[in-house]
Amino acid sequence: MLRALLLKADGELCHVAGDGIDEWRGQPGSVLWLDIDREDPKQEEKLLREKLNLHPMAIQDAQRDRHPPKVEEFDHFTLLIYRGLKRFDEGLDVEHIQASFFVGANFLVSYHNGPALSIQKLWQEETEVKSLLGKPAMMLARILRASVYRYLDGILALENELSQIEDQMLQHPSDSIMHDLVIYRSRLRKLNRIFNYHERMVRKILQESTAELNMEDIPLYHAIQDVYDKCERLNTLGAMYYDQCGDLVEGHLSLTSHQLNKTMQALTVITAIFVPLGLLAGIYGMNFENIPELKVENGYFILLGSMAAVAVTLLLFFKRKGWL
Repeated sequence: MLRALLLKADGELCHVAGDGIDEWRGQPGSVLWLDIDREDPKQEEKLLREKLNLHPMAIQDAQRDRHPPKVEEFDHFTLLIYRGLKRFDEGLDVEHIQASFFVGANFLVSYHNGPALSIQKLWQEETEVKSLLGKPAMMLARILRASVYRYLDGILALENELSQIEDQMLQHPSDSIMHDLVIYRSRLRKLNRIFNYHERMVRKILQESTAELNMEDIPLYHAIQDVYDKCERLNTLGAMYYDQCGDLVEGHLSLTSHQLNKTMQALTVITAIFVPLGLLAGIYGMNFENIPELKVENGYFILLGSMAAVAVTLLLFFKRKGWL
């Protein structure tokens, strides 16, 4: 699916049919934003190569389903590959999308496979697009900022969730809590890899500016710096929450192990009490005629009293030891 916005030299923003490239070329001073939701890679590659003269290697990188985020400068444009979002639900249930951006002096091409949340949100805000599209690099910074903030909102929501899990774990540790922690840890591991890529990519833009992403442009520098600050924070928070999940997993194992030890201790006490009672009952339950005390008139009651005395003595002993 192709859709295009054209910012004319007089400041008018309009939707144009198809790719809008011919209209853009026919109006000097205009700026084009072409958004491509990938459908036919061959046709789209032909469009980008023949009409916009984009480098074939850059197009191939953009069309790969999985490519590490990066920024690379070409003759008349800069390629930026970013891991965006199709969906970010509660519990870090994330569906990623690879979004590639071709940034030129007077054009911006966003290329992705499926709906991208940050692009879709900005596309609907025509007033903001009108104010930013005059400088395509600023438009790119705004898209990245929207995406990074969506990541940040999802990560920060995990803080309360982990706090609730910790309280539940201390009160009633259960297998469901362990299951949730393992899932969070697994998802955080994947997110941390992406956060690390993004931080390095934006840092490279700040340190090695290109013709299209020129950090001597003060407003653009501050916009990219804001994106970098959020990427750095995401990377730090992701690592912190990953470690926190690991600590909670270890704490859960310690609690369950302690509970198991207490259970085993109670069973040991019960066994220790009933073993001597069983021994006495076994001895006097033997079928021999010459057992001592067999003919004692109150032998039964004496044996029961002795067994009770043994049980009480052991109970007092275990209580003194703190096992009860």
